[in-house]
Amino acid sequence: MITKTWTRRAFITALVAIPLFFLILQYVDITPVYSADEQALKPRVPADKLAEVQSLKSPIVASEKTISTGKAIFHGKGVCVNCHGEAGNGKGPIANSFDHHPRDFTDTDDIGWQKARTDGEIFWAISKGTEYGMIPYEDMLSEDERWALVAYIRSLENSVVANHK
Repeated sequence: MITKTWTRRAFITALVAIPLFFLILQYVDITPVYSADEQALKPRVPADKLAEVQSLKSPIVASEKTISTGKAIFHGKGVCVNCHGEAGNGKGPIANSFDHHPRDFTDTDDIGWQKARTDGEIFWAISKGTEYGMIPYEDMLSEDERWALVAYIRSLENSVVANHK
């Protein structure tokens, strides 16, 4: 009898507490600390181009020099830092002006964004822009500069992991 009562109370508490928890998160504008959500994992490439774009490979090697070039573009000519932030974590000075926060490139989740997107998809988003506020850069940056940005963006995940070991 006691076990049955406690089981029922625990079930009712869970039915109330879980939705209340997410309601509170919305009210205080806190985002849970995981990125394996629908928006983070949703492709930005149109479905009819996705297979082709996923197969794109960088014509340049992701060396220290390439990553350094990508970093310089990210913080300078590409103005990426304004939206994606100094650390690439999506917290740039104008990030809050968007309906969807800019991408967090430092995502280290096992099933997070860095694992879900191919280099070709990142290159396409940089080149063509996205419906989420990313502007197209194919007329502003050369193809090699855009691939250097891809290399730098990829390096951000690795640098965050290395700093937490």
